[in-house]
Amino acid sequence: MRWLIRYLRDGAVNALREIVGRENVYHVEDCQFFGQLSSGYAQVRGNGLLALTDQGIHFLMILPRRHLFIPLVSVQGVSRAPSFLGKRSAKGLLRVDFAGEGGCEDACAFLVRSPDWWASALLSLISGEEPPPAPCRIGNRTECG
Repeated sequence: MRWLIRYLRDGAVNALREIVGRENVYHVEDCQFFGQLSSGYAQVRGNGLLALTDQGIHFLMILPRRHLFIPLVSVQGVSRAPSFLGKRSAKGLLRVDFAGEGGCEDACAFLVRSPDWWASALLSLISGEEPPPAPCRIGNRTECG
């Protein structure tokens, strides 16, 4: 079963590379998608890859394959949330509020290893600054550098 998960993830990594193309990629991290506000409570949530680029946030769900792009210019707020759409996480979630299709307010949430870095990096990019150095995974610890 692990080979299947690795195969699907590797396919998602390759697909994400094609999607982001020539965008400057600051960080890519495995995550759990907790949903999109405009889709309501009955929606597929799941594992995927979250990428921060100079253009915005790309999320690619591994299965079913789904891509969500939030341009930096659409981001209206970034915060930490204990829950989203009725699902809780003890570690806290990264919540991104943004202007969706037609300018309607929307939001989504992700469970990531380093939500504080993601929030800081997004806010830096929105204000025209370079994001802080991306966290890297070393053993069971997450360190910046």
